[in-house]
Amino acid sequence: MEIADMLDLAQPYMAYLKAILILIVAFIVIGFIRRSIRRYLSNTILPLDTQNLLRRTVVYILWFIVIMSITAELNLENILMPIIGASVFIGAAVALAVKNILADALAGIFLLLDRHFNIGDQIETMKYKGEIIDVTLRKTRVKIDDGTIVVLPNGKIDSSGWMLHTKMTETEGN
Repeated sequence: MEIADMLDLAQPYMAYLKAILILIVAFIVIGFIRRSIRRYLSNTILPLDTQNLLRRTVVYILWFIVIMSITAELNLENILMPIIGASVFIGAAVALAVKNILADALAGIFLLLDRHFNIGDQIETMKYKGEIIDVTLRKTRVKIDDGTIVVLPNGKIDSSGWMLHTKMTETEGN
């Protein structure tokens, strides 16, 4: 049996071998990129939840590209196009359903990065006046004068505005 005959026998399996090769290379490359992004972001002032969000977004985009490459290699476009078309409508419905959550998260990113106020500061927003006790990606917790803790969505704080009454200095916190 000659080499040409062996190649002819392997021809039906070449697309599958290429898909497996793409998958193996993707695991290695995406793992390296994920570690590099983690190392780079750990040296920034971004909060941990923002770092995780950015890292996961990049990794998901890369895996989407890998899946589309494998789909093209295996000639599955005709089968998957209707499914992808339907997923666009499902994605739009999900986006509408989580619109407020995404708005809160995006506003939280800006509030955390801009650092207009910090834990311990006295603010007034959305008819509440009190001390900030926690700021996360989606919510800000304010302790009002009677001791009640009010949980406010960051999207509403950002859109309604706030007044900073007293800003805690670094020496006051220590």
